[in-house]
Amino acid sequence: MEVCREITQKRAASFFRAIKMTPPAKRGEMYALYAWSRLADDLADDSPDAATARKGLDRLSKNTTEAFANCPAGDDTTIWPAVAWTVRTCGIRPQWCEDLIEGMRREVGSPETKGGNEFAIGSFPQFDDYCYRVAGTVGLMCISIWGLKKGVRFEEVEPLSKARGRALQTINVLRDFAPDFDRTPKRVYFPADLLGKCGLIADGLRQWRDPVRCEAAVRELASHARRNLNESAPLAGMIDPSCYAVLDGLTRAYSALLDRIEKKPKLIIADRPVHLSAPRKAWIAATVYAKSLTRRFGAAAEVKKQEVATAASNAKASLKAASKSKAEEE
Repeated sequence: MEVCREITQKRAASFFRAIKMTPPAKRGEMYALYAWSRLADDLADDSPDAATARKGLDRLSKNTTEAFANCPAGDDTTIWPAVAWTVRTCGIRPQWCEDLIEGMRREVGSPETKGGNEFAIGSFPQFDDYCYRVAGTVGLMCISIWGLKKGVRFEEVEPLSKARGRALQTINVLRDFAPDFDRTPKRVYFPADLLGKCGLIADGLRQWRDPVRCEAAVRELASHARRNLNESAPLAGMIDPSCYAVLDGLTRAYSALLDRIEKKPKLIIADRPVHLSAPRKAWIAATVYAKSLTRRFGAAAEVKKQEVATAASNAKASLKAASKSKAEEE
């Protein structure tokens, strides 16, 4: 787990701090999940060409399949022993991993195209499928690690988790529109049918040629994110209360980013992607921590209350049985 912890700390300081809000017993699994997801991202984003990226992703798929079979690739200097432990003990499904890897393959495109392919999404259904593959899958894996509140079934949580994944990835698409467009080969995650509806093409949005049309396109995609955030709101009350803080913290941070984009849509083409100030992050962290303590203490009190009620009920039943037995003896 130490290798995965170091990768998380080095590559994602904010996420590393968020994981610190989970119980110590579950942090190692979260580090392993991040390290595995980071490897998939790096293969898709940093490979020199599509053919190399696809070979790397195919190798990742093979190693992941081996991890599910308890045959970790490599020794304890790699991520694989920790990944194998995590996928086997936390109920992570092989299909989620393969769905994420397939999402990365689609971003990379055909290996026959020299230097890679420009990536674009045609319709909203394709956009939602993309969001599920690269974000919804990770959310499902996180929930498998965190666990659920007593009495909650996974079937209740799954659609909410997918909606939360759509929301967070849509916010990523808005925030990173400019750097994604400017990379080589370019990637345009805005659905083409949404741009067409607003009378735009991706280049027009990048150049902000028609502010009214551009704002309309950004606001519509932002509304999609907001609807999915609202739809998935019950999720917070359905996971293990001890892991509430990490989910709430990430959600609050992303919601704050969306607030900024909704207020000023042109921020999506700013020189620097939309971000939160250090004081705002600190305020979110403090608020989340306080609220998580309340939930944890509340959950513990509810458990204690149920235990007392059960004990009282059992005692009453025992007393009633004893009284009946005595009456029969007399």
